Amino acid sequence: MTESRRTGRRRPRTVVTGGAGFIGSHLVDRLLAEGHMVLVVDDLSTGKPENVAGGAVLECLDISAADLESPLRAWRSGVVYHLAAQASVAQSAHDPLRDLAVNVIGTHRVAAAAAAAGVERLVFVSSGGAIYGETARAATERTIPAPLSHYGVHKLAAEGHVRLAGFAHAIARPANVYGPRQAGALEGAVVAAFVEQAERGGPIRIHGDGRQTRDFIHVRDVVEALLLVGRPGTASGTWNVATGRSLSVADLATAIEQAVGRPLGRSFGPRREGDVASSSISAAALRGLGWRPTVALRRGLAELLSGWSTSS
Repeated sequence: MTESRRTGRRRPRTVVTGGAGFIGSHLVDRLLAEGHMVLVVDDLSTGKPENVAGGAVLECLDISAADLESPLRAWRSGVVYHLAAQASVAQSAHDPLRDLAVNVIGTHRVAAAAAAAGVERLVFVSSGGAIYGETARAATERTIPAPLSHYGVHKLAAEGHVRLAGFAHAIARPANVYGPRQAGALEGAVVAAFVEQAERGGPIRIHGDGRQTRDFIHVRDVVEALLLVGRPGTASGTWNVATGRSLSVADLATAIEQAVGRPLGRSFGPRREGDVASSSISAAALRGLGWRPTVALRRGLAELLSGWSTSS
Protein backbone atom coordinates (compact mmCIF):
# COMPACT_ATOMS: atom_id res chain seq x y z
CA MET A 1 0.00 0.00 0.00
CA THR A 2 1.37 3.42 -0.93
CA GLU A 3 2.02 6.14 1.61
CA SER A 4 -0.79 8.25 0.13
CA ARG A 5 -3.29 5.42 0.65
CA ARG A 6 -2.10 4.72 4.19
CA THR A 7 -2.42 8.35 5.21
CA GLY A 8 -5.46 9.19 3.10
CA ARG A 9 -3.60 12.13 1.57
CA ARG A 10 -3.49 12.75 -2.18
CA ARG A 11 -0.11 13.07 -3.81
CA PRO A 12 0.46 16.62 -5.07
CA ARG A 13 0.18 16.98 -8.83
CA THR A 14 2.66 19.33 -10.48
CA VAL A 15 3.49 20.47 -14.02
CA VAL A 16 6.98 21.39 -15.22
CA THR A 17 7.32 22.96 -18.65
CA GLY A 18 10.80 22.45 -20.03
CA GLY A 19 11.16 19.47 -17.74
CA ALA A 20 13.35 17.57 -20.21
CA GLY A 21 15.94 20.35 -20.14
CA PHE A 22 18.79 21.21 -17.82
CA ILE A 23 17.24 22.90 -14.78
CA GLY A 24 13.79 21.46 -15.44
CA SER A 25 14.91 17.83 -15.30
CA HIS A 26 16.67 18.36 -11.99
CA LEU A 27 13.50 19.99 -10.64
CA VAL A 28 11.44 17.01 -11.84
CA ASP A 29 13.81 14.61 -10.04
CA ARG A 30 13.42 16.57 -6.83
CA LEU A 31 9.63 16.77 -7.08
CA LEU A 32 9.37 13.03 -7.68
CA ALA A 33 11.58 12.40 -4.65
CA GLU A 34 9.13 14.44 -2.58
CA GLY A 35 6.20 12.32 -3.76
CA HIS A 36 4.74 14.56 -6.45
CA MET A 37 3.01 13.28 -9.56
CA VAL A 38 4.72 15.25 -12.34
CA LEU A 39 3.62 16.13 -15.87
CA VAL A 40 6.48 17.34 -18.08
CA VAL A 41 5.59 19.58 -21.04
CA ASP A 42 8.51 19.91 -23.47
CA ASP A 43 8.91 20.13 -27.25
CA LEU A 44 12.32 18.40 -27.01
CA SER A 45 13.95 21.09 -29.19
CA THR A 46 16.83 21.22 -26.72
CA GLY A 47 15.60 18.95 -23.94
CA LYS A 48 16.22 15.21 -24.03
CA PRO A 49 13.65 12.50 -23.24
CA GLU A 50 16.32 10.54 -21.37
CA ASN A 51 16.54 13.45 -18.91
CA VAL A 52 12.98 12.77 -17.77
CA ALA A 53 12.83 10.33 -14.87
CA GLY A 54 10.65 7.28 -15.33
CA GLY A 55 8.13 8.37 -12.72
CA ALA A 56 7.09 11.47 -14.70
CA VAL A 57 4.67 11.75 -17.63
CA LEU A 58 6.03 13.48 -20.75
CA GLU A 59 3.82 15.45 -23.16
CA CYS A 60 5.69 16.65 -26.26
CA LEU A 61 4.13 20.08 -26.88
CA ASP A 62 5.31 23.43 -28.26
CA ILE A 63 4.17 26.08 -25.76
CA SER A 64 4.07 28.74 -28.50
CA ALA A 65 1.35 26.93 -30.49
CA ALA A 66 -0.15 23.86 -28.78
CA ASP A 67 -3.34 23.60 -26.72
CA LEU A 68 -2.05 23.90 -23.16
CA GLU A 69 -5.28 24.35 -21.23
CA SER A 70 -6.53 20.81 -21.88
CA PRO A 71 -3.52 18.93 -20.44
CA LEU A 72 -3.26 21.35 -17.49
CA ARG A 73 -6.95 20.98 -16.71
CA ALA A 74 -6.75 17.20 -17.01
CA TRP A 75 -3.69 17.02 -14.73
CA ARG A 76 -5.37 19.15 -12.01
CA SER A 77 -2.04 20.62 -10.95
CA GLY A 78 -1.66 22.84 -7.92
CA VAL A 79 1.58 24.43 -9.14
CA VAL A 80 3.04 24.94 -12.61
CA TYR A 81 6.78 25.51 -12.89
CA HIS A 82 7.44 27.24 -16.21
CA LEU A 83 10.98 26.66 -17.48
CA ALA A 84 10.39 26.02 -21.19
CA ALA A 85 12.35 28.62 -23.14
CA GLN A 86 14.54 29.48 -26.08
CA ALA A 87 17.65 29.76 -23.92
CA SER A 88 20.45 30.95 -26.20
CA VAL A 89 21.41 34.64 -26.26
CA ALA A 90 23.21 34.12 -29.58
CA GLN A 91 20.19 32.38 -31.09
CA SER A 92 17.92 35.18 -29.90
CA ALA A 93 20.00 37.61 -31.95
CA HIS A 94 19.96 35.31 -34.98
CA ASP A 95 16.19 34.64 -34.81
CA PRO A 96 14.52 37.19 -32.52
CA LEU A 97 11.03 36.33 -33.74
CA ARG A 98 11.39 32.72 -32.63
CA ASP A 99 12.72 33.92 -29.28
CA LEU A 100 9.69 36.22 -29.02
CA ALA A 101 7.33 33.38 -29.91
CA VAL A 102 8.68 31.01 -27.26
CA ASN A 103 9.75 33.31 -24.45
CA VAL A 104 6.98 35.92 -24.59
CA ILE A 105 4.00 34.44 -26.44
CA GLY A 106 4.73 30.99 -25.03
CA THR A 107 4.89 32.33 -21.48
CA HIS A 108 1.65 34.26 -21.97
CA ARG A 109 -0.02 31.08 -23.22
CA VAL A 110 1.27 29.01 -20.30
CA ALA A 111 0.08 31.63 -17.79
CA ALA A 112 -3.34 31.99 -19.46
CA ALA A 113 -3.83 28.22 -19.65
CA ALA A 114 -2.80 27.80 -16.01
CA ALA A 115 -5.27 30.48 -14.91
CA ALA A 116 -8.08 28.93 -16.96
CA ALA A 117 -7.29 25.45 -15.60
CA GLY A 118 -7.54 26.63 -11.98
CA VAL A 119 -3.85 26.26 -11.15
CA GLU A 120 -3.08 27.77 -7.74
CA ARG A 121 0.43 29.07 -8.41
CA LEU A 122 2.80 29.68 -11.33
CA VAL A 123 6.57 29.74 -10.85
CA PHE A 124 8.37 31.34 -13.79
CA VAL A 125 12.11 30.96 -14.28
CA SER A 126 13.40 34.18 -15.84
CA SER A 127 17.05 35.31 -16.03
CA GLY A 128 19.01 37.52 -13.65
CA GLY A 129 22.11 37.91 -15.77
CA ALA A 130 20.28 38.75 -19.00
CA ILE A 131 17.64 41.04 -17.49
CA TYR A 132 19.84 43.29 -15.36
CA GLY A 133 22.54 43.82 -17.98
CA GLU A 134 25.66 45.61 -16.76
CA THR A 135 25.75 45.80 -12.95
CA ALA A 136 28.29 48.11 -11.36
CA ARG A 137 27.01 46.91 -8.00
CA ALA A 138 25.04 43.84 -6.97
CA ALA A 139 21.58 43.97 -8.54
CA THR A 140 18.58 43.54 -6.26
CA GLU A 141 14.99 42.94 -7.29
CA ARG A 142 14.54 46.75 -7.21
CA THR A 143 17.38 47.40 -9.67
CA ILE A 144 16.06 48.83 -12.94
CA PRO A 145 16.47 46.15 -15.64
CA ALA A 146 18.69 47.03 -18.59
CA PRO A 147 18.83 43.96 -20.88
CA LEU A 148 21.38 43.96 -23.71
CA SER A 149 19.96 41.10 -25.79
CA HIS A 150 16.67 40.04 -27.36
CA TYR A 151 16.71 37.15 -24.91
CA GLY A 152 16.85 39.51 -21.93
CA VAL A 153 14.24 41.87 -23.38
CA HIS A 154 11.86 38.99 -23.99
CA LYS A 155 12.40 37.41 -20.57
CA LEU A 156 11.59 40.77 -18.99
CA ALA A 157 8.43 41.09 -21.10
CA ALA A 158 7.44 37.54 -20.14
CA GLU A 159 7.62 38.48 -16.47
CA GLY A 160 4.98 41.13 -17.13
CA HIS A 161 2.66 38.57 -18.68
CA VAL A 162 3.05 36.36 -15.61
CA ARG A 163 2.16 39.26 -13.30
CA LEU A 164 -0.89 40.15 -15.39
CA ALA A 165 -2.25 36.59 -15.39
CA GLY A 166 -4.20 37.36 -12.24
CA PHE A 167 -3.25 34.58 -9.84
CA ALA A 168 -0.48 33.72 -7.37
CA HIS A 169 2.97 33.59 -8.90
CA ALA A 170 6.70 33.63 -8.24
CA ILE A 171 9.33 34.92 -10.64
CA ALA A 172 12.85 33.54 -10.17
CA ARG A 173 15.83 35.37 -11.66
CA PRO A 174 18.79 32.99 -11.50
CA ALA A 175 22.39 34.00 -12.08
CA ASN A 176 24.61 31.73 -14.25
CA VAL A 177 23.40 28.23 -13.46
CA TYR A 178 25.69 25.24 -13.99
CA GLY A 179 25.69 21.52 -13.26
CA PRO A 180 25.07 18.08 -14.81
CA ARG A 181 23.04 17.83 -18.06
CA GLN A 182 23.80 21.39 -19.16
CA ALA A 183 24.62 21.95 -22.85
CA GLY A 184 27.52 24.30 -23.52
CA ALA A 185 25.75 26.23 -26.29
CA LEU A 186 22.91 27.67 -24.21
CA GLU A 187 22.51 30.94 -22.28
CA GLY A 188 24.90 31.33 -19.37
CA ALA A 189 26.47 27.91 -20.03
CA VAL A 190 30.13 28.96 -19.88
CA VAL A 191 30.89 26.33 -17.23
CA ALA A 192 29.47 23.56 -19.41
CA ALA A 193 31.37 24.87 -22.43
CA PHE A 194 34.66 24.99 -20.52
CA VAL A 195 34.12 21.50 -19.10
CA GLU A 196 33.44 20.12 -22.60
CA GLN A 197 36.64 21.78 -23.84
CA ALA A 198 38.58 20.41 -20.89
CA GLU A 199 37.32 16.89 -21.69
CA ARG A 200 38.84 17.28 -25.16
CA GLY A 201 42.14 18.34 -23.62
CA GLY A 202 41.76 22.06 -24.23
CA PRO A 203 42.36 24.76 -25.03
CA ILE A 204 39.68 26.68 -23.17
CA ARG A 205 38.11 29.19 -25.56
CA ILE A 206 37.20 32.55 -24.05
CA HIS A 207 34.94 35.01 -25.83
CA GLY A 208 36.26 38.50 -25.06
CA ASP A 209 39.18 39.29 -22.77
CA GLY A 210 38.13 36.99 -19.90
CA ARG A 211 37.67 39.82 -17.44
CA GLN A 212 33.88 39.67 -17.64
CA THR A 213 32.40 38.54 -14.33
CA ARG A 214 29.57 36.15 -13.53
CA ASP A 215 27.87 34.69 -10.46
CA PHE A 216 27.96 30.90 -10.86
CA ILE A 217 25.29 28.96 -8.97
CA HIS A 218 24.79 25.21 -8.92
CA VAL A 219 21.56 23.74 -10.28
CA ARG A 220 20.81 21.96 -6.98
CA ASP A 221 20.71 25.29 -5.18
CA VAL A 222 18.44 26.73 -7.87
CA VAL A 223 16.04 23.81 -7.53
CA GLU A 224 15.82 24.34 -3.78
CA ALA A 225 15.02 28.00 -4.39
CA LEU A 226 12.26 27.10 -6.87
CA LEU A 227 10.68 24.68 -4.41
CA LEU A 228 10.76 27.35 -1.74
CA VAL A 229 9.06 30.09 -3.78
CA GLY A 230 6.64 27.51 -5.18
CA ARG A 231 5.12 26.76 -1.81
CA PRO A 232 1.40 27.55 -1.57
CA GLY A 233 0.80 30.59 0.59
CA THR A 234 4.09 32.27 -0.28
CA ALA A 235 3.45 35.85 -1.35
CA SER A 236 3.63 36.62 -5.05
CA GLY A 237 6.88 38.30 -5.97
CA THR A 238 10.26 38.26 -7.69
CA TRP A 239 13.40 36.65 -6.27
CA ASN A 240 17.00 36.70 -7.42
CA VAL A 241 18.75 33.33 -7.14
CA ALA A 242 22.51 33.81 -6.81
CA THR A 243 25.48 33.13 -4.56
CA GLY A 244 26.29 36.84 -4.21
CA ARG A 245 29.89 36.22 -5.33
CA SER A 246 31.16 37.02 -8.82
CA LEU A 247 34.14 35.48 -10.58
CA SER A 248 35.86 36.44 -13.81
CA VAL A 249 35.65 34.07 -16.75
CA ALA A 250 39.46 33.88 -16.80
CA ASP A 251 39.47 32.83 -13.14
CA LEU A 252 36.82 30.21 -13.93
CA ALA A 253 39.15 28.76 -16.56
CA THR A 254 41.92 28.63 -13.97
CA ALA A 255 39.60 26.89 -11.49
CA ILE A 256 38.82 24.24 -14.09
CA GLU A 257 42.51 23.69 -14.73
CA GLN A 258 43.03 23.27 -11.00
CA ALA A 259 40.22 20.72 -10.86
CA VAL A 260 41.74 18.82 -13.79
CA GLY A 261 45.24 19.07 -12.37
CA ARG A 262 47.02 20.33 -15.48
CA PRO A 263 47.16 23.40 -17.76
CA LEU A 264 44.74 23.40 -20.69
CA GLY A 265 45.80 26.54 -22.54
CA ARG A 266 43.68 29.43 -23.73
CA SER A 267 42.29 30.69 -27.01
CA PHE A 268 40.39 33.93 -27.41
CA GLY A 269 37.52 34.89 -29.67
CA PRO A 270 35.43 38.01 -30.18
CA ARG A 271 33.01 39.08 -27.49
CA ARG A 272 29.56 37.68 -28.13
CA GLU A 273 26.68 39.95 -29.04
CA GLY A 274 24.59 40.75 -25.96
CA ASP A 275 27.34 39.59 -23.57
CA VAL A 276 27.64 41.77 -20.46
CA ALA A 277 31.00 42.68 -18.93
CA SER A 278 29.94 42.64 -15.27
CA SER A 279 27.13 40.61 -13.72
CA SER A 280 26.68 40.80 -9.96
CA ILE A 281 23.42 39.77 -8.27
CA SER A 282 22.18 39.86 -4.69
CA ALA A 283 19.86 37.15 -3.35
CA ALA A 284 19.28 38.85 0.01
CA ALA A 285 15.49 38.69 -0.39
CA LEU A 286 15.55 34.95 -1.00
CA ARG A 287 17.92 34.45 1.93
CA GLY A 288 15.25 36.19 4.00
CA LEU A 289 13.00 33.20 3.28
CA GLY A 290 15.63 30.86 4.69
CA TRP A 291 17.37 29.79 1.46
CA ARG A 292 21.16 29.46 1.32
CA PRO A 293 23.43 28.22 -1.50
CA THR A 294 25.16 25.01 -0.43
CA VAL A 295 27.37 23.95 -3.37
CA ALA A 296 30.67 25.83 -3.57
CA LEU A 297 32.03 26.33 -7.09
CA ARG A 298 35.13 24.23 -6.44
CA ARG A 299 32.98 21.32 -5.30
CA GLY A 300 30.58 21.72 -8.22
CA LEU A 301 33.41 21.72 -10.76
CA ALA A 302 35.01 18.69 -9.12
CA GLU A 303 31.75 16.78 -9.41
CA LEU A 304 31.41 17.65 -13.10
CA LEU A 305 34.96 16.61 -13.87
CA SER A 306 35.25 13.56 -11.62
CA GLY A 307 33.70 11.17 -14.11
CA TRP A 308 36.50 11.44 -16.64
CA SER A 309 39.56 13.09 -15.08
CA THR A 310 40.52 10.03 -13.06
CA SER A 311 40.73 7.88 -16.18
CA SER A 312 42.30 10.45 -18.54
